[in-house]
Amino acid sequence: RPVGMTVKPWHWRVLAGVVIACIAGAALAVGEVIGRRAAVSQINIEARDASELLAASLGRELEQYRLASRLLAQDSDAVRLLQGERGTRLSDFNRRLEALSDSMGAAAIYLLDTQGTTLAASNWRKPESFIGENYAFRAYFREAMRTGSHEQFALGNTTGRAGLYIARHLVQSGQPVGVIVAKVEMDKLEAEWRQARLTAFASNTYGVILVSSVADWRFDTIKRIDPATQQRMLNDIEYGTRPLSMLPVYAGGGVRRVSDPGAWEGPWLEATARLQNGWTLHVLHETRPRVDAATAAIRLQIISVLMVLLLLVLGTVFLRRSLAYRAERALLAEQRKLNERLMQFNKLATLGQIAAGVGHEINQPLSAMTAYAANARGFLERGDLAQAGDNLERILKLAGRIGTITGELRGFARKSTGAISVVNLSDVIDGALLLLRDRIRSSRATIQTEPLDHAVIGEAVRLEQVLVNLIQNALDAGQAGVAISLSVESDDRFVSLTVADNGPGLSDTARQSLFQPFSSTKREGLGLGLVISRDIMNGLGGELVALAPEQGAAFVMRMRRAP
Repeated sequence: RPVGMTVKPWHWRVLAGVVIACIAGAALAVGEVIGRRAAVSQINIEARDASELLAASLGRELEQYRLASRLLAQDSDAVRLLQGERGTRLSDFNRRLEALSDSMGAAAIYLLDTQGTTLAASNWRKPESFIGENYAFRAYFREAMRTGSHEQFALGNTTGRAGLYIARHLVQSGQPVGVIVAKVEMDKLEAEWRQARLTAFASNTYGVILVSSVADWRFDTIKRIDPATQQRMLNDIEYGTRPLSMLPVYAGGGVRRVSDPGAWEGPWLEATARLQNGWTLHVLHETRPRVDAATAAIRLQIISVLMVLLLLVLGTVFLRRSLAYRAERALLAEQRKLNERLMQFNKLATLGQIAAGVGHEINQPLSAMTAYAANARGFLERGDLAQAGDNLERILKLAGRIGTITGELRGFARKSTGAISVVNLSDVIDGALLLLRDRIRSSRATIQTEPLDHAVIGEAVRLEQVLVNLIQNALDAGQAGVAISLSVESDDRFVSLTVADNGPGLSDTARQSLFQPFSSTKREGLGLGLVISRDIMNGLGGELVALAPEQGAAFVMRMRRAP
């Protein structure tokens, strides 16, 4: 300004106002950018985490059915049925499929011959039974017969309910002789997604939506499908009879990927994760409400908004970690309950197998007690008190013997308390041998033991359950007269009890799947005994290990040594 010119007070106010307006405008502009980026970034994290979590969950869900189909595809009973055997074998196989379907939560498991006709099915008792139905027109049957396995999502021809069909062929002498199919319906999974307030769905390689938290979206598409492909799908009755239409939110270009530079400009943000079977898991988040809220808050006061955003981020991280921690705790609690139920189920199944032997052990002293009681009455009538007293003394000893057997049986059946204490290993062995004494005698097996008076850390009931499982496995696998040895080694930390037999031993195939659930070399076995036994030993701070001796089989129970 020229020398001597003064600035009037209102000029300062105008200048300050302009500066403040510029600062406010700059703050609002920066705040809007920050708000948009922060909102989209948070949505990005949530969408990616949700898609990966849901994909992993769905993958695990489907893998158990694939495992079941692989195991059933190797089932000798199924092959015999396909080769013409029927009668009792067919009824038994239907019941096995029914039990497996119920335990896994499958909609149906069924066996098809080479013509596509259903021979056996888990729903054999129900009005909508698949038995007698022909599914040769289904792609899963044709491709499984041709390539070995196939998965197809389609509407059920009999039930009208959509589901994933997991098919695998059965082979005899190098030729396919039939197909085993497990149908999985996704209603429960979709309900869980809706309950979690997620907009999520899974699509196949053609972009057809198969599983969705929004019921009306099923069998819509996320991309256009050419008429020839649509006609083929209609011919195969995969998705019903109506033409497949593109979902409006995708047709209008309103969905942006989280990796797109202008992701925040679209109304929907999408994260995806690929599944093993070629499906894609999609999670959608609506962006505009989040972006507008963040921008409006920053316009009110940039500093406050920054603090709120900071607190929001911190709170979100804390909440997610807290929810994850709680979910993990809840999952661990459920796993513990499930393990306890499986242990008790295995224990009761074992009791069912040895109940006849225990009954025989009790009947012998009962018969003797009856005879001694009759003799004692005769001696009393003749006044021979000495002989009568001798007979009564024998009755007391026999009653004590019965009490020992029933007490051991009752203790074995009792549900585990989970309390860890010092246990005498010899008591565990004596209890197991007492329960299996009749089974050992009827098998003409020999038990070789050595002084096993060692103190370990554990729970007697659970250790006894593991030992009974191992001895029963040796009796089941071995021939009549099998020799079973119990030997012990110890060091400063552990006591190792080895249960070995001179039976046929384990094949390389059986050894590879030894501790896998539902893998069993027994015809009627569920394949849970060794899995449960290993979990019991791990829970007690020890371990269960399978050895590879030159002859027979051997397992080692490694327990913590008591101080």
